Amino acid sequence: MRCFFVSASKKSRKLYSLFFIIIIKNIKDKSELCFKRGEIKTYHEERGFGFIQIEGESKDLFFHIIDFPNKNIPPKIGEKLKFLIVEDKGKFKAEHIVRLDVKATVPVAHNTNLYGAPEVQTSPRYEKAKSSTTSKIIPISGLIIIVILGGLVYNKYQSYQVQKQQKLEELMVEQQRIVADQRTAQGDLPMEGLSEQGRKNLENRGTELRSQRYTVNSENSEMASQSISQFKCDGREHCSQMGSYEEALFFIRNCPNTKMDGDGDGIPCESQF
Repeated sequence: MRCFFVSASKKSRKLYSLFFIIIIKNIKDKSELCFKRGEIKTYHEERGFGFIQIEGESKDLFFHIIDFPNKNIPPKIGEKLKFLIVEDKGKFKAEHIVRLDVKATVPVAHNTNLYGAPEVQTSPRYEKAKSSTTSKIIPISGLIIIVILGGLVYNKYQSYQVQKQQKLEELMVEQQRIVADQRTAQGDLPMEGLSEQGRKNLENRGTELRSQRYTVNSENSEMASQSISQFKCDGREHCSQMGSYEEALFFIRNCPNTKMDGDGDGIPCESQF
């Protein structure tokens, strides 16, 4: 069968596509459509094009990245291809390229395009179910971990409480034993109060203490009255007019308009006495 070179003009592209569909439906062996084989000889990744070395021919064939399937996997030098040669603006190039070295990792659904090239598609429902299952597994596993940790903490707390109660009981038993040993060593103490003589001695001691306190208070009162009688308010107001600390203290406590306690702390003439 003679090979077809398809013109790529804008007006006739749809007609040629329809024409190929009719031919493919009537041809059992799709290899008769003159798919060529070759491998990538050069590829300029920055500009997105390269050349294919056709098997059995000396001339190289131009290709562009827009005609490549699986564009997420960049072309590599030496990669084997199957393609059709088409004419575009007076020049020949490769189209309907099949990448023979690229295999799908998850072949969910296989379709065959118009030129016999298998197309691999991943079911959106499968992807959605997979992501949903993963999102459910993560919270469940986290909840299980939290429950396990909570159980461990609770068991640790319970064992701590039991140990604490046991230590408390042991301490109480030890205290009771110590008290019993002391009672055994000292014997029973007589349950008697003070004797008559003891009570009299205690009362006499209290009377002596009260009389001593009265004597001291009397002496203090006499000393205070003597100091007060020594001084009198005569109109003096300043520290320079005082003869002693006691006189200054008397004046600020008993006389008006004194100027000897500037900070009001009740201590007169701090810098003088």
